[in-house]
Amino acid sequence: MTRKLFLAIFTGIALSASAQKAPETGKYSLVPNDQWEFGVHAGVVFTQADADNNVVPGYGAGIAIRKALDYTFSLRGSANYYLAKGKNNAAYNTFRDPATNNSVRIESFSSPILTGEFDVLMNFGTNRFESGKRNLSPYIFIGLGGGSETTNLTLVGGKEISDAAKVRNDPRGYWGQAQGGIGLCIRINDKMSFGIEQKIIIPLGSFDDYLDGIIREQKDIPSYTNVRLNFALGGGKDSKKPQSLWWANPGEQISSDIAGLKARPVYDPTDTDGDGVIDAVDQEKDTPAGARVDTRGTALDSDGDGIPDYKDKEPFSPVGYSIDKSTGVAQVPKPNFATEQDVDRIVEAKLAKFAALSPQGQKGPTMGGVSDWFLPMIHFDLDKSVIKTSEYASLAAVAQVMKTNPSVRILVSGNTDKLSSDGYNQGLSYRRAEAAINNLVKNFGVDRSRLVLNYSGEGTTLVPTSGNSYMNRRVEFKVAQSESEMGAPSGGSMKKKSYKGNKNAGY
Repeated sequence: MTRKLFLAIFTGIALSASAQKAPETGKYSLVPNDQWEFGVHAGVVFTQADADNNVVPGYGAGIAIRKALDYTFSLRGSANYYLAKGKNNAAYNTFRDPATNNSVRIESFSSPILTGEFDVLMNFGTNRFESGKRNLSPYIFIGLGGGSETTNLTLVGGKEISDAAKVRNDPRGYWGQAQGGIGLCIRINDKMSFGIEQKIIIPLGSFDDYLDGIIREQKDIPSYTNVRLNFALGGGKDSKKPQSLWWANPGEQISSDIAGLKARPVYDPTDTDGDGVIDAVDQEKDTPAGARVDTRGTALDSDGDGIPDYKDKEPFSPVGYSIDKSTGVAQVPKPNFATEQDVDRIVEAKLAKFAALSPQGQKGPTMGGVSDWFLPMIHFDLDKSVIKTSEYASLAAVAQVMKTNPSVRILVSGNTDKLSSDGYNQGLSYRRAEAAINNLVKNFGVDRSRLVLNYSGEGTTLVPTSGNSYMNRRVEFKVAQSESEMGAPSGGSMKKKSYKGNKNAGY
Protein backbone atom coordinates (compact mmCIF):
# COMPACT_ATOMS: atom_id res chain seq x y z
CA MET A 1 0.00 0.00 0.00
CA THR A 2 2.80 2.40 0.93
CA ARG A 3 4.62 1.61 -2.31
CA LYS A 4 1.50 2.38 -4.37
CA LEU A 5 1.01 5.67 -2.52
CA PHE A 6 4.56 6.81 -3.26
CA LEU A 7 4.16 5.77 -6.89
CA ALA A 8 0.98 7.87 -7.20
CA ILE A 9 2.68 10.91 -5.62
CA PHE A 10 5.71 10.58 -7.88
CA THR A 11 3.47 10.24 -10.93
CA GLY A 12 1.70 13.51 -10.01
CA ILE A 13 5.04 15.29 -9.63
CA ALA A 14 6.17 13.91 -13.00
CA LEU A 15 3.04 15.12 -14.77
CA SER A 16 3.42 18.59 -13.23
CA ALA A 17 7.06 18.79 -14.24
CA SER A 18 6.22 17.85 -17.80
CA ALA A 19 3.40 20.39 -18.08
CA GLN A 20 3.28 21.98 -21.51
CA LYS A 21 2.44 25.50 -22.50
CA ALA A 22 -0.86 25.73 -24.35
CA PRO A 23 -0.23 27.82 -27.53
CA GLU A 24 -3.70 29.37 -27.48
CA THR A 25 -3.47 30.92 -24.01
CA GLY A 26 0.22 30.95 -23.09
CA LYS A 27 -0.68 29.25 -19.78
CA TYR A 28 0.74 25.97 -18.56
CA SER A 29 -1.52 22.92 -18.68
CA LEU A 30 -1.01 19.34 -17.45
CA VAL A 31 -2.86 18.14 -20.55
CA PRO A 32 -1.60 19.44 -23.90
CA ASN A 33 -3.99 20.02 -26.76
CA ASP A 34 -3.42 16.73 -28.61
CA GLN A 35 -4.84 15.28 -31.83
CA TRP A 36 -8.25 13.68 -32.35
CA GLU A 37 -8.60 10.18 -33.77
CA PHE A 38 -11.03 8.89 -36.40
CA GLY A 39 -11.61 5.15 -36.76
CA VAL A 40 -13.50 2.57 -38.79
CA HIS A 41 -14.24 -0.96 -37.62
CA ALA A 42 -15.77 -4.23 -38.83
CA GLY A 43 -16.26 -7.62 -37.24
CA VAL A 44 -18.42 -10.57 -36.24
CA VAL A 45 -21.57 -10.49 -34.06
CA PHE A 46 -22.53 -13.44 -31.81
CA THR A 47 -25.85 -13.37 -29.96
CA GLN A 48 -26.74 -15.07 -26.67
CA ALA A 49 -30.58 -15.33 -26.89
CA ASP A 50 -33.52 -17.22 -25.33
CA ALA A 51 -33.59 -19.63 -28.24
CA ASP A 52 -31.89 -22.95 -27.72
CA ASN A 53 -29.96 -22.32 -30.87
CA ASN A 54 -26.91 -23.26 -32.74
CA VAL A 55 -24.47 -20.35 -32.91
CA VAL A 56 -24.87 -18.42 -36.18
CA PRO A 57 -22.46 -15.47 -36.58
CA GLY A 58 -23.70 -12.12 -37.83
CA TYR A 59 -21.58 -9.13 -38.72
CA GLY A 60 -21.16 -5.46 -37.85
CA ALA A 61 -19.37 -2.25 -38.88
CA GLY A 62 -19.20 1.40 -37.90
CA ILE A 63 -17.24 4.60 -37.44
CA ALA A 64 -15.89 6.28 -34.30
CA ILE A 65 -14.25 9.50 -33.12
CA ARG A 66 -11.97 9.61 -30.05
CA LYS A 67 -10.32 12.36 -27.96
CA ALA A 68 -8.02 12.07 -24.94
CA LEU A 69 -8.98 13.56 -21.58
CA ASP A 70 -5.46 12.98 -20.25
CA TYR A 71 -2.70 10.40 -20.65
CA THR A 72 -4.95 7.58 -19.30
CA PHE A 73 -8.59 8.37 -20.05
CA SER A 74 -10.29 9.20 -23.34
CA LEU A 75 -13.81 9.56 -24.72
CA ARG A 76 -15.17 7.85 -27.81
CA GLY A 77 -18.40 8.27 -29.72
CA SER A 78 -19.49 5.81 -32.40
CA ALA A 79 -22.27 4.97 -34.85
CA ASN A 80 -22.68 1.23 -35.45
CA TYR A 81 -24.59 -1.37 -37.44
CA TYR A 82 -24.96 -4.95 -36.12
CA LEU A 83 -26.78 -7.94 -37.62
CA ALA A 84 -27.74 -10.50 -34.91
CA LYS A 85 -28.51 -14.05 -36.11
CA GLY A 86 -29.49 -17.40 -34.56
CA LYS A 87 -31.25 -20.79 -35.09
CA ASN A 88 -33.92 -22.21 -32.76
CA ASN A 89 -33.91 -25.87 -31.80
CA ALA A 90 -36.52 -25.71 -29.03
CA ALA A 91 -40.05 -26.76 -29.99
CA TYR A 92 -41.62 -24.43 -27.44
CA ASN A 93 -40.08 -21.30 -28.91
CA THR A 94 -42.96 -20.32 -31.16
CA PHE A 95 -44.54 -17.32 -32.84
CA ARG A 96 -48.28 -16.86 -33.36
CA ASP A 97 -48.94 -16.41 -37.04
CA PRO A 98 -51.51 -13.59 -37.35
CA ALA A 99 -52.74 -14.96 -40.65
CA THR A 100 -53.82 -18.33 -39.17
CA ASN A 101 -53.73 -17.47 -35.43
CA ASN A 102 -51.68 -20.62 -34.97
CA SER A 103 -48.42 -20.88 -33.04
CA VAL A 104 -45.59 -21.83 -35.36
CA ARG A 105 -42.12 -22.74 -34.17
CA ILE A 106 -39.44 -20.20 -34.94
CA GLU A 107 -36.69 -21.68 -37.07
CA SER A 108 -34.27 -18.72 -37.10
CA PHE A 109 -33.99 -14.97 -36.60
CA SER A 110 -32.04 -12.17 -38.32
CA SER A 111 -32.24 -8.81 -36.51
CA PRO A 112 -30.45 -5.65 -37.81
CA ILE A 113 -29.48 -3.15 -35.07
CA LEU A 114 -28.49 0.54 -35.41
CA THR A 115 -26.85 2.13 -32.33
CA GLY A 116 -25.19 5.27 -31.18
CA GLU A 117 -22.68 4.66 -28.38
CA PHE A 118 -20.63 6.80 -26.04
CA ASP A 119 -17.66 5.16 -24.23
CA VAL A 120 -15.05 6.04 -21.64
CA LEU A 121 -11.74 4.30 -22.35
CA MET A 122 -8.90 3.71 -19.90
CA ASN A 123 -5.57 2.65 -21.35
CA PHE A 124 -2.79 0.99 -19.35
CA GLY A 125 0.95 1.44 -19.14
CA THR A 126 1.09 5.25 -19.01
CA ASN A 127 3.02 5.48 -15.72
CA ARG A 128 6.40 4.83 -17.31
CA PHE A 129 9.48 6.98 -17.04
CA GLU A 130 11.72 5.52 -19.70
CA SER A 131 12.03 7.53 -22.89
CA GLY A 132 10.47 6.66 -26.22
CA LYS A 133 6.98 6.46 -27.68
CA ARG A 134 4.50 3.71 -26.86
CA ASN A 135 3.69 1.20 -29.60
CA LEU A 136 1.09 -0.87 -27.73
CA SER A 137 -1.95 0.54 -25.93
CA PRO A 138 -4.15 -2.01 -24.10
CA TYR A 139 -7.42 -0.59 -22.77
CA ILE A 140 -10.80 -1.32 -21.26
CA PHE A 141 -13.99 0.64 -21.82
CA ILE A 142 -17.54 1.04 -20.59
CA GLY A 143 -20.35 3.17 -21.93
CA LEU A 144 -23.98 3.84 -22.64
CA GLY A 145 -25.94 4.08 -25.85
CA GLY A 146 -29.21 3.61 -27.58
CA GLY A 147 -30.49 2.08 -30.76
CA SER A 148 -33.24 0.56 -32.77
CA GLU A 149 -33.67 -3.03 -33.91
CA THR A 150 -36.00 -4.88 -36.25
CA THR A 151 -36.74 -8.56 -35.47
CA ASN A 152 -37.09 -10.62 -38.65
CA LEU A 153 -38.16 -14.29 -38.21
CA THR A 154 -38.20 -17.39 -40.35
CA LEU A 155 -40.88 -19.88 -39.22
CA VAL A 156 -40.82 -23.61 -39.71
CA GLY A 157 -42.15 -24.16 -43.17
CA GLY A 158 -40.20 -21.24 -44.60
CA LYS A 159 -42.58 -18.37 -43.90
CA GLU A 160 -40.81 -15.01 -43.42
CA ILE A 161 -42.00 -12.55 -40.78
CA SER A 162 -40.54 -9.04 -41.25
CA ASP A 163 -40.58 -6.75 -38.22
CA ALA A 164 -42.22 -9.25 -35.91
CA ALA A 165 -42.99 -6.67 -33.22
CA LYS A 166 -45.04 -4.64 -35.69
CA VAL A 167 -46.89 -7.76 -36.84
CA ARG A 168 -47.84 -8.46 -33.23
CA ASN A 169 -48.81 -4.80 -32.67
CA ASP A 170 -46.04 -4.68 -30.06
CA PRO A 171 -44.48 -1.19 -29.71
CA ARG A 172 -40.98 -2.60 -29.34
CA GLY A 173 -37.96 -1.76 -31.46
CA TYR A 174 -36.08 1.02 -29.59
CA TRP A 175 -33.81 0.28 -26.66
CA GLY A 176 -31.24 1.68 -24.31
CA GLN A 177 -28.05 -0.21 -23.75
CA ALA A 178 -24.86 -0.49 -21.74
CA GLN A 179 -21.68 -1.75 -23.32
CA GLY A 180 -18.18 -2.59 -22.26
CA GLY A 181 -15.14 -4.52 -23.32
CA ILE A 182 -11.41 -4.68 -23.83
CA GLY A 183 -9.10 -3.82 -26.68
CA LEU A 184 -5.52 -3.51 -27.87
CA CYS A 185 -4.14 -0.86 -30.25
CA ILE A 186 -0.88 -1.22 -32.16
CA ARG A 187 0.77 2.00 -33.41
CA ILE A 188 1.79 1.74 -37.08
CA ASN A 189 3.17 5.29 -37.31
CA ASP A 190 2.38 8.78 -35.96
CA LYS A 191 -0.77 8.93 -38.10
CA MET A 192 -2.18 5.40 -38.08
CA SER A 193 -2.87 2.52 -35.69
CA PHE A 194 -4.47 -0.92 -35.85
CA GLY A 195 -6.70 -2.40 -33.11
CA ILE A 196 -8.54 -5.52 -31.97
CA GLU A 197 -11.56 -5.18 -29.66
CA GLN A 198 -14.16 -7.35 -27.93
CA LYS A 199 -17.45 -5.70 -26.95
CA ILE A 200 -20.47 -6.95 -24.99
CA ILE A 201 -23.83 -5.14 -25.46
CA ILE A 202 -26.47 -5.39 -22.74
CA PRO A 203 -29.93 -4.09 -23.74
CA LEU A 204 -31.73 -2.12 -21.01
CA GLY A 205 -35.40 -1.62 -20.19
CA SER A 206 -38.48 -3.48 -21.39
CA PHE A 207 -37.15 -3.99 -24.91
CA ASP A 208 -34.12 -6.08 -23.92
CA ASP A 209 -35.47 -9.54 -24.81
CA TYR A 210 -36.79 -9.54 -28.33
CA LEU A 211 -33.87 -9.99 -30.73
CA ASP A 212 -34.90 -13.58 -31.34
CA GLY A 213 -38.65 -12.88 -31.33
CA ILE A 214 -39.12 -14.79 -28.05
CA ILE A 215 -39.92 -13.08 -24.76
CA ARG A 216 -38.62 -14.94 -21.71
CA GLU A 217 -36.77 -14.02 -18.56
CA GLN A 218 -33.32 -14.12 -20.11
CA LYS A 219 -31.91 -11.03 -21.94
CA ASP A 220 -30.78 -11.27 -25.53
CA ILE A 221 -27.10 -10.18 -25.41
CA PRO A 222 -25.05 -9.55 -28.59
CA SER A 223 -21.23 -9.56 -28.53
CA TYR A 224 -19.04 -7.92 -31.17
CA THR A 225 -15.51 -9.04 -32.03
CA ASN A 226 -13.94 -6.53 -34.41
CA VAL A 227 -10.80 -5.10 -35.91
CA ARG A 228 -10.23 -1.34 -36.12
CA LEU A 229 -8.18 1.04 -38.25
CA ASN A 230 -7.59 4.48 -36.69
CA PHE A 231 -6.25 7.74 -38.15
CA ALA A 232 -4.93 10.81 -36.30
CA LEU A 233 -6.65 14.11 -37.19
CA GLY A 234 -4.80 17.44 -37.29
CA GLY A 235 -1.21 17.77 -36.18
CA GLY A 236 0.06 18.56 -39.68
CA LYS A 237 3.67 19.30 -40.54
CA ASP A 238 3.56 22.80 -39.08
CA SER A 239 1.07 22.07 -36.28
CA LYS A 240 2.08 22.24 -32.61
CA LYS A 241 -0.44 19.57 -31.58
CA PRO A 242 1.23 16.34 -30.38
CA GLN A 243 -0.05 12.86 -31.20
CA SER A 244 -2.95 11.42 -29.22
CA LEU A 245 -2.00 11.20 -25.56
CA TRP A 246 -2.59 7.44 -25.16
CA TRP A 247 0.57 7.04 -27.27
CA ALA A 248 2.55 9.71 -25.40
CA ASN A 249 4.83 9.09 -22.45
CA PRO A 250 4.18 11.61 -19.64
CA GLY A 251 7.52 10.79 -18.06
CA GLU A 252 9.56 11.41 -21.20
CA GLN A 253 10.08 15.12 -20.44
CA ILE A 254 11.34 14.26 -16.96
CA SER A 255 13.71 11.65 -18.38
CA SER A 256 14.97 14.18 -20.93
CA ASP A 257 15.50 16.86 -18.27
CA ILE A 258 17.33 14.45 -15.99
CA ALA A 259 19.57 13.32 -18.85
CA GLY A 260 20.27 16.96 -19.70
CA LEU A 261 21.22 17.73 -16.12
CA LYS A 262 23.55 14.75 -16.02
CA ALA A 263 25.16 15.85 -19.29
CA ARG A 264 25.91 19.36 -18.09
CA PRO A 265 29.53 20.05 -17.22
CA VAL A 266 30.41 20.86 -13.63
CA TYR A 267 30.47 24.62 -13.12
CA ASP A 268 34.05 25.89 -13.08
CA PRO A 269 34.54 29.62 -12.35
CA THR A 270 38.19 29.62 -13.44
CA ASP A 271 39.17 32.75 -15.43
CA THR A 272 42.77 32.21 -16.49
CA ASP A 273 43.36 35.60 -18.14
CA GLY A 274 41.27 37.60 -15.64
CA ASP A 275 39.16 39.29 -18.32
CA GLY A 276 35.86 38.63 -16.52
CA VAL A 277 34.83 35.74 -18.81
CA ILE A 278 35.23 32.25 -17.32
CA ASP A 279 37.28 29.70 -19.23
CA ALA A 280 34.21 27.52 -19.92
CA VAL A 281 32.92 30.11 -22.42
CA ASP A 282 36.09 32.14 -23.08
CA GLN A 283 37.11 31.84 -26.73
CA GLU A 284 40.42 33.61 -26.10
CA LYS A 285 41.84 32.51 -22.78
CA ASP A 286 45.15 34.39 -23.02
CA THR A 287 44.18 38.05 -23.53
CA PRO A 288 46.68 40.35 -21.75
CA ALA A 289 45.76 42.19 -18.57
CA GLY A 290 43.75 45.35 -19.21
CA ALA A 291 42.69 44.37 -22.74
CA ARG A 292 39.01 45.06 -23.43
CA VAL A 293 37.05 41.94 -24.46
CA ASP A 294 33.52 41.11 -25.62
CA THR A 295 31.11 38.67 -23.96
CA ARG A 296 32.94 35.71 -25.53
CA GLY A 297 36.26 36.79 -24.05
CA THR A 298 37.68 37.88 -27.43
CA ALA A 299 39.78 41.04 -27.53
CA LEU A 300 37.89 43.97 -29.06
CA ASP A 301 38.78 45.30 -32.51
CA SER A 302 36.76 48.53 -32.68
CA ASP A 303 37.65 49.54 -36.25
CA GLY A 304 37.65 46.00 -37.64
CA ASP A 305 41.14 46.28 -39.14
CA GLY A 306 42.24 42.88 -37.80
CA ILE A 307 44.42 44.37 -35.06
CA PRO A 308 42.99 44.16 -31.51
CA ASP A 309 42.59 47.45 -29.71
CA TYR A 310 45.31 46.71 -27.16
CA LYS A 311 47.85 46.49 -30.05
CA ASP A 312 46.29 49.17 -32.27
CA LYS A 313 47.86 52.64 -32.08
CA GLU A 314 44.76 53.96 -33.87
CA PRO A 315 41.76 51.92 -32.59
CA PHE A 316 39.32 53.98 -34.65
CA SER A 317 41.02 54.29 -38.03
CA PRO A 318 39.11 56.13 -40.81
CA VAL A 319 37.34 53.87 -43.26
CA GLY A 320 38.61 53.30 -46.80
CA TYR A 321 42.37 53.49 -46.30
CA SER A 322 45.01 50.76 -46.13
CA ILE A 323 46.29 49.91 -42.66
CA ASP A 324 49.83 49.48 -41.40
CA LYS A 325 49.57 45.94 -40.01
CA SER A 326 52.31 46.55 -37.47
CA THR A 327 50.74 49.64 -35.88
CA GLY A 328 47.10 49.69 -37.01
CA VAL A 329 47.46 53.26 -38.33
CA ALA A 330 45.56 54.19 -41.51
CA GLN A 331 47.74 55.29 -44.44
CA VAL A 332 45.96 58.57 -45.20
CA PRO A 333 47.67 60.71 -47.91
CA LYS A 334 48.64 64.28 -47.01
CA PRO A 335 46.04 66.87 -48.09
CA ASN A 336 46.90 69.13 -51.04
CA PHE A 337 46.00 72.49 -49.44
CA ALA A 338 46.75 75.88 -51.07
CA THR A 339 49.58 77.78 -49.36
CA GLU A 340 49.49 81.41 -48.33
CA GLN A 341 51.74 82.22 -51.26
CA ASP A 342 49.25 80.55 -53.65
CA VAL A 343 46.44 82.71 -52.30
CA ASP A 344 48.51 85.92 -52.62
CA ARG A 345 49.39 85.08 -56.20
CA ILE A 346 45.73 84.50 -57.16
CA VAL A 347 44.57 87.75 -55.55
CA GLU A 348 47.33 89.80 -57.20
CA ALA A 349 46.43 88.38 -60.60
CA LYS A 350 42.76 89.33 -60.16
CA LEU A 351 43.61 92.84 -59.01
CA ALA A 352 45.86 93.28 -62.02
CA LYS A 353 42.90 92.61 -64.31
CA PHE A 354 40.80 95.29 -62.57
CA ALA A 355 43.66 97.75 -62.82
CA ALA A 356 43.81 97.21 -66.56
CA LEU A 357 40.63 99.26 -67.06
CA SER A 358 41.53 102.71 -68.38
CA PRO A 359 39.68 105.88 -67.25
CA GLN A 360 37.90 108.35 -69.56
CA GLY A 361 36.38 105.59 -71.70
CA GLN A 362 39.68 104.37 -73.16
CA LYS A 363 39.75 100.63 -73.64
CA GLY A 364 42.66 98.85 -72.01
CA PRO A 365 43.38 95.12 -71.83
CA THR A 366 40.33 92.85 -71.60
CA MET A 367 38.98 92.58 -68.04
CA GLY A 368 37.09 89.38 -67.60
CA GLY A 369 33.82 90.05 -65.79
CA VAL A 370 34.08 93.77 -64.95
CA SER A 371 31.70 94.79 -67.74
CA ASP A 372 29.22 92.27 -66.36
CA TRP A 373 29.00 93.81 -62.91
CA PHE A 374 25.44 94.10 -61.69
CA LEU A 375 24.53 97.64 -60.60
CA PRO A 376 21.06 98.65 -59.39
CA MET A 377 18.62 100.57 -61.58
CA ILE A 378 16.15 103.29 -60.62
CA HIS A 379 12.48 103.72 -61.70
CA PHE A 380 10.20 106.71 -62.40
CA ASP A 381 6.53 107.59 -62.13
CA LEU A 382 4.43 107.93 -65.26
CA ASP A 383 5.67 110.79 -67.52
CA LYS A 384 8.15 111.91 -64.80
CA SER A 385 11.90 112.48 -64.79
CA VAL A 386 12.09 113.52 -61.14
CA ILE A 387 14.05 111.07 -58.98
CA LYS A 388 11.99 109.72 -56.08
CA THR A 389 13.52 109.60 -52.62
CA SER A 390 12.91 105.81 -52.56
CA GLU A 391 15.57 105.46 -55.31
CA TYR A 392 18.37 107.23 -53.40
CA ALA A 393 19.61 103.95 -51.94
CA SER A 394 20.27 102.57 -55.42
CA LEU A 395 22.12 105.76 -56.43
CA ALA A 396 24.20 105.53 -53.25
CA ALA A 397 25.21 101.97 -54.18
CA VAL A 398 26.35 103.12 -57.64
CA ALA A 399 28.33 105.99 -56.09
CA GLN A 400 30.01 103.60 -53.63
CA VAL A 401 31.18 101.31 -56.46
CA MET A 402 32.64 104.30 -58.31
CA LYS A 403 34.47 105.55 -55.22
CA THR A 404 35.89 102.07 -54.54
CA ASN A 405 37.01 101.74 -58.16
CA PRO A 406 38.24 105.22 -59.18
CA SER A 407 39.26 104.06 -62.65
CA VAL A 408 35.83 102.75 -63.55
CA ARG A 409 33.46 104.81 -65.78
CA ILE A 410 29.69 104.22 -65.62
CA LEU A 411 27.25 104.23 -68.53
CA VAL A 412 23.91 105.86 -67.51
CA SER A 413 21.04 104.78 -69.85
CA GLY A 414 17.53 106.29 -69.76
CA ASN A 415 14.43 104.27 -70.87
CA THR A 416 10.63 104.63 -71.10
CA ASP A 417 7.58 102.43 -71.67
CA LYS A 418 5.71 102.45 -75.00
CA LEU A 419 3.00 104.98 -74.24
CA SER A 420 3.01 108.13 -76.42
CA SER A 421 5.20 108.63 -79.49
CA ASP A 422 8.75 107.44 -79.97
CA GLY A 423 10.02 111.01 -80.45
CA TYR A 424 8.57 112.14 -77.15
CA ASN A 425 9.89 109.04 -75.37
CA GLN A 426 13.43 109.77 -76.64
CA GLY A 427 13.36 113.17 -74.92
CA LEU A 428 11.82 111.70 -71.70
CA SER A 429 14.50 108.99 -71.46
CA TYR A 430 17.23 111.66 -71.99
CA ARG A 431 15.82 113.78 -69.17
CA ARG A 432 15.70 110.76 -66.84
CA ALA A 433 19.38 109.85 -67.50
CA GLU A 434 20.36 113.50 -67.05
CA ALA A 435 18.50 113.66 -63.73
CA ALA A 436 20.34 110.54 -62.47
CA ILE A 437 23.75 111.97 -63.47
CA ASN A 438 23.02 115.33 -61.84
CA ASN A 439 22.00 113.57 -58.62
CA LEU A 440 25.20 111.49 -58.49
CA VAL A 441 27.35 114.57 -59.08
CA LYS A 442 25.50 116.90 -56.70
CA ASN A 443 24.58 114.54 -53.86
CA PHE A 444 27.37 111.94 -53.95
CA GLY A 445 30.35 113.91 -55.33
CA VAL A 446 30.92 111.77 -58.41
CA ASP A 447 33.12 113.30 -61.09
CA ARG A 448 30.89 114.14 -64.11
CA SER A 449 33.60 112.97 -66.50
CA ARG A 450 33.18 109.40 -65.22
CA LEU A 451 29.49 109.29 -66.23
CA VAL A 452 28.45 108.59 -69.83
CA LEU A 453 24.86 109.62 -70.71
CA ASN A 454 22.89 107.38 -73.10
CA TYR A 455 19.20 106.99 -73.79
CA SER A 456 17.01 104.49 -75.69
CA GLY A 457 13.46 105.71 -75.30
CA GLU A 458 11.02 102.83 -75.74
CA GLY A 459 13.40 100.69 -77.77
CA THR A 460 14.81 98.56 -74.88
CA THR A 461 11.85 97.57 -72.76
CA LEU A 462 12.32 94.98 -70.00
CA VAL A 463 8.67 93.96 -69.91
CA PRO A 464 7.24 93.00 -73.33
CA THR A 465 4.13 95.17 -73.21
CA SER A 466 2.91 98.18 -75.17
CA GLY A 467 1.02 99.63 -72.20
CA ASN A 468 1.82 101.28 -68.91
CA SER A 469 4.86 99.55 -67.28
CA TYR A 470 6.65 100.79 -64.18
CA MET A 471 9.57 98.40 -64.82
CA ASN A 472 10.21 99.91 -68.26
CA ARG A 473 10.36 103.49 -66.91
CA ARG A 474 13.96 103.25 -65.65
CA VAL A 475 17.59 104.34 -65.75
CA GLU A 476 20.23 101.56 -65.89
CA PHE A 477 23.87 101.73 -64.72
CA LYS A 478 26.72 99.53 -65.98
CA VAL A 479 30.49 99.68 -66.43
CA ALA A 480 31.29 101.69 -69.58
CA GLN A 481 33.56 100.19 -72.19
CA SER A 482 33.99 102.26 -75.37
CA GLU A 483 30.58 103.97 -75.41
CA SER A 484 30.38 107.71 -76.20
CA GLU A 485 28.04 110.19 -74.54
CA MET A 486 24.86 110.94 -76.52
CA GLY A 487 23.60 114.51 -77.03
CA ALA A 488 20.04 115.68 -76.38
CA PRO A 489 17.49 114.62 -79.04
CA SER A 490 16.47 117.30 -81.53
CA GLY A 491 13.06 118.72 -82.41
CA GLY A 492 10.06 118.75 -80.14
CA SER A 493 11.02 115.62 -78.34
CA MET A 494 12.46 117.67 -75.50
CA LYS A 495 9.14 119.44 -74.96
CA LYS A 496 7.36 118.07 -71.91
CA LYS A 497 3.72 116.98 -72.27
CA SER A 498 0.98 117.04 -69.70
CA TYR A 499 -0.67 113.72 -68.73
CA LYS A 500 -4.13 115.06 -67.76
CA GLY A 501 -5.65 111.62 -67.33
CA ASN A 502 -5.00 110.51 -70.91
CA LYS A 503 -3.78 106.90 -70.64
CA ASN A 504 -2.05 107.20 -74.03
CA ALA A 505 0.03 110.18 -72.93
CA GLY A 506 3.30 109.43 -71.56
CA TYR A 507 5.52 107.23 -70.32
